[in-house]
Amino acid sequence: MMNRKTEYTRESDLEHYERKYFKDLKDDYYKLEVSDSTFRCPFCLNKDYYSLTDLSRHASRIASDVHGETVKEIGKHSALVRYLKSLNVNVAKDKSPILNVPEDKFVCPWTVVLANIVTKFDPNSRKYVGKSGKEIQEELFAKGFKRLTVTTLWNSSGQTKFAIVEFGKEWDAFADACLLERMFESEHCGKRDYYRSRERGDKLFGWMARADDYNSSNIVGKYLQDKVDLKTVFEKKAEDDRKALKLAASKSRRTRNWNWKKQQTKISNMRNAERNYLENLSKDREKTVMEVEARRNKLMASEKNLRKRKADNDNERNNLYLEKKNIEMAIAEQQKADNEMMRLAEKHKKQKEKLHKKMHDLVKGLDAKHALQLETERLRGAFNVMNHLKETDQEEKKKLEAIKVELREKEKQLEDLLRTLVIEEPKTNDELQDARKKLINWIGYPGDTSQVIISVKRMGELDLKPFIEASKRKFPAEENWKAAQWCSQCEDYLRDLSWKPFKIVTDEKGNSKEILDENDEKLKSLRDELGDEVHDAVATALKELNEYNPSGRYPVPELWNFREGRKASLKEGVAHLMSQWKLSKAD
Repeated sequence: MMNRKTEYTRESDLEHYERKYFKDLKDDYYKLEVSDSTFRCPFCLNKDYYSLTDLSRHASRIASDVHGETVKEIGKHSALVRYLKSLNVNVAKDKSPILNVPEDKFVCPWTVVLANIVTKFDPNSRKYVGKSGKEIQEELFAKGFKRLTVTTLWNSSGQTKFAIVEFGKEWDAFADACLLERMFESEHCGKRDYYRSRERGDKLFGWMARADDYNSSNIVGKYLQDKVDLKTVFEKKAEDDRKALKLAASKSRRTRNWNWKKQQTKISNMRNAERNYLENLSKDREKTVMEVEARRNKLMASEKNLRKRKADNDNERNNLYLEKKNIEMAIAEQQKADNEMMRLAEKHKKQKEKLHKKMHDLVKGLDAKHALQLETERLRGAFNVMNHLKETDQEEKKKLEAIKVELREKEKQLEDLLRTLVIEEPKTNDELQDARKKLINWIGYPGDTSQVIISVKRMGELDLKPFIEASKRKFPAEENWKAAQWCSQCEDYLRDLSWKPFKIVTDEKGNSKEILDENDEKLKSLRDELGDEVHDAVATALKELNEYNPSGRYPVPELWNFREGRKASLKEGVAHLMSQWKLSKAD
């Protein structure tokens, strides 16, 4: 019998070995040998096990054999049991139905083949049809089978007598497939019964799909070969164990990595906290220095700003003084301009009165001329009458001589008056034309003729608006460019002195006058291509040039009444100028 000291030493060594080898297993120093379908103990290496459950049983058996094994072997296998438990692999948790199962290869996912499904010929579709997969599925649901799918198999003639029931890859699904197979076998409707029966009638047969079904050349084999794999139960169990082992090992590594990262993070956080503390101290010091520097700069800036404000105030005071002087000078200049305008207006008024007086004198002279002509005609008639009298007395002769003398005087006065009118009329016309030219220069050209009444018009200048409207109709995207091009072309026509689209006509009284020739080819082309508005604009410019400047063919200014569309009189121009002067003075 073992004494207390030996037992204590043994237990201490056992704990040492168990802790050492458990750490080696966790660090992957010892690895579980895994093949396609078996597992091998990392410490024995002399036997294969079909599942981790069997491996765990092996390790537990050696770990509990305190009399037949050494302390080191017991410690190794105790560490293996502990390691497998850490991977969540336990005999009590293993529910895979691998006991008493033959080494047949089953179709995976676990599948049941249904045979002898009743079908009937459908004359409409000219195919054989039977129960649908959904109907068969509902019947199996009613018998307690869940989580399955039913697929009926079809060929060119329609629905066949076979259907496939898929349960899934889980062990619970395997148990359900086995149970359904046993139900068919208990009713003598299993696979063996199907192939032995000659009279199947309407009975439904079923069995779990195995390697012979998978490898068959019928429609069932073709379907299974495209959809599933073949595995034995032990191969499936080994596959699940390998996946569980990999998952557990991966989880264990992730846990170790997480713990290591957590530790490193903690150390890093401590270092970062220390570094942040020192950085904060340095930043606080720098912040304090910067605040002191900012305050000093702010005070210096305030002082500089005060000096600048003082300088700005002085400059503003000087500017105000200069502005005041400028305003006074502007007022003086405006007054001077107003006085000059008034002087010009007075001068123009005097010239106007002088012209009116001359016109009045001319009219009066013309009236005197007419009166003298009438009086001369009357005396000449009286003289002719008396000269034709055959018998006259002395007194009548005296009257006749007096009439002759008076007639000569009147004729002499008439000649003198005619000579005076001939001399004064050109001078008066020149003065009127000079006054009209000065008035045109004072008024100038309007910016917008729609808002003026009396202003200056360039006679013979083309209006651009009709060209713009024509361009909008023909070329909307290029209206401004095309309008300018057409207008420039028509201006070239107008400047061409060789183009004279006029003709002479005689009215009923025999008077001749010059009019526009509407049959001219260019004018007709303009009307056809660009419309009446452009034709009328060119015709108007032609008439104005023919009236005002036929030899030069360039526009000349004229005082114009835009409201009534006619040449404005000198009186209208003077009245407009005076009204503009009054408005400017009121502003």
